Amino acid sequence: MTMRCIRTVLVCSAVAIPVLAGSEPGGKAREPAFHFAHRISPILAKAGCSAAECHGTATGQGGFKLSLFADNPRLDYESITQELGGRRIDYASPTNSLILRKPSRRGVKHKGGRIFQGDEFAYRELLQWIERGAPYREGQDETLTGIELRPSPDGFTVFANFQVGSHAVLREVTQLALLKSSNEQVASVDDLGHVEMKGPGESWIFARYGKFNARQLVRRPFGVSRVTETAEHPLDRVWHRHLHQLGLEPAQPAPPKILVRRLYFDLVGRPPSPYELTRCEQMPVESRVARIVDQLISTSEFDRVFARHLGEFFEIPEAGKDAKNAGQRNTRLRKMFQDAMTRKASVAELTRRVLTDPVGQQAWKHLSDPRDRAEYVARTTLGMRIGCARCHNHPLDRWTNAEHLQFSAYFSDPRPAPGGGMMAGKFFVPESGTVAVPQLLPLGNSLPPDGLAPEETLAWFVLDSGNTQFARNMVNRVLGVLLGRPMVDLPDDHRITNPGVSEPILDLLVDRFVKDDADLRKLVRFIVTSRLYAVSSSPPDEDKVSGDPELQYFARRQARPLTPSQYKNAVEFVLGTQIEGPALPDSPLAQQLHILNSGLIQAGLNAPDNHVDALLDFQPQPAEQLVELYRLVLAREPRAEERDYFLPLLRQAKENRGVAKDLAAALLASREFGSLR
Repeated sequence: MTMRCIRTVLVCSAVAIPVLAGSEPGGKAREPAFHFAHRISPILAKAGCSAAECHGTATGQGGFKLSLFADNPRLDYESITQELGGRRIDYASPTNSLILRKPSRRGVKHKGGRIFQGDEFAYRELLQWIERGAPYREGQDETLTGIELRPSPDGFTVFANFQVGSHAVLREVTQLALLKSSNEQVASVDDLGHVEMKGPGESWIFARYGKFNARQLVRRPFGVSRVTETAEHPLDRVWHRHLHQLGLEPAQPAPPKILVRRLYFDLVGRPPSPYELTRCEQMPVESRVARIVDQLISTSEFDRVFARHLGEFFEIPEAGKDAKNAGQRNTRLRKMFQDAMTRKASVAELTRRVLTDPVGQQAWKHLSDPRDRAEYVARTTLGMRIGCARCHNHPLDRWTNAEHLQFSAYFSDPRPAPGGGMMAGKFFVPESGTVAVPQLLPLGNSLPPDGLAPEETLAWFVLDSGNTQFARNMVNRVLGVLLGRPMVDLPDDHRITNPGVSEPILDLLVDRFVKDDADLRKLVRFIVTSRLYAVSSSPPDEDKVSGDPELQYFARRQARPLTPSQYKNAVEFVLGTQIEGPALPDSPLAQQLHILNSGLIQAGLNAPDNHVDALLDFQPQPAEQLVELYRLVLAREPRAEERDYFLPLLRQAKENRGVAKDLAAALLASREFGSLR
């Protein structure tokens, strides 16, 4: 396999240190340091010995317990060398050591099966360690500072960066690192870093060593793409470049009326009225979308729609779906979001209020446990789940248990001060009872200014410390609203092992969002005036309905159903009347049954002065009635086959009002009305 087949893009790695392993500046050779945590613990983790299904379980297996994911090297060292009188190590005859005989099944049964072969790397490393006297550490102290995943002729090589005394050392650790592919159907990787391309598409190769992760991208094009990178819109240039690399063609732009309907639903939560549709059609084609967008984002309807979206980003449910005893609190929060949108406040200003303002803090202060509060703030403002670190250091996450507890300490409630007033609270580590010293999550190396209160320090960390995770989180969520799905699936789970579909698109939007001071309107306008937003949902091959690469890589968009609240609002807008009744269920099937059987549509059609009655009063001719009915409900004219079928029914009916209202009900209940294409 040639490097042309493995097209790689470096995305995340540690800082390169230009000193080779085993040498010092000037070329003087030196004896490498040894540390159990860096040579033996990785073997236990890679072989699965310290997994939750094996000796890493809470009680161990067969009387032998290791720390989960080899997270506690000192404890594992003592278990292997000292527990039960040190019977697992035979210093006189290292090959007879139980730690080698069981996993290689040489005369001793092992429920875990054969893990090591006598001639493989892991076995040899363990044997040599025992032959050296099974030390915990030898030579100078060394600290692991990061890892790199570098291309090699047939895959990748993993290098670890160490600080050994005053020297920076780069050491190859490929056979000690955990290696994994994100998509085995595209590429697989073995323990030596060899990559085998299996099919077209993109896959990330992940490496884990110690507490550090690195990743690189491999790609095999689907074909030869004719798409160019000369688009005027910056977002489209990045999008086209990615499609060109993948060998994919973008779908054609959506038809004008579908695009207008999409814009109205996404920006103001409803379809366009017939008058608005006519006005859009009269605009010059080259400036139509920009003019529509500028009109819509200046309306109070836009404020209401995106106040609700921002509330959802911060896990505030829409009105009517509050949990028990949460109604008053969430009502105040929803009003705060609405006021912020009305004032045209930035997303950063709104987030600052959530972190520092007494009203905004109700979003998380109702949680009594500081750990729950910390996880909420990390999840909503940074798009990061840190919950796994509450219990242990997880191999697929960057956060440690200690970092989780120290971050949680920021969220402890104030307590009475000895001289009166209040002082900072304390958070006691549940297992040990010791006090956790507040410390921010390690995102960047900046230190907060002195003298800030805990909540102000949190706001500084999220918004002002220089890390772009807040921007990345918000950009990804807004993309999810406007494109139907986010670039990073699970928008609250931004981690190195959960990359976005197109990292360059995210990077571009993050850069603009930061430069625009987190202005939501500018971000929305930038996205919806692109061709990426306008691309059609119709597949080039009608046999392709889901799961195809065009959908996966945003070469086209997928039609999506309206949410229950969007659907009800749309029906009320089309009919021009408020419809009382229970909220629509969230399940698509239950929602469709509710629409058909609950009388929701009929209630609107029977309301006095509804828009369908008005249309029939002003348009007595069946042909005009049919056209205006379609424009009112579906924001388009009837197709030829629809005209040929329904027009005779309207003309032949003795009283065509009933037929017209039945047709209106059918259109309102149709899949076309209930979806966004």
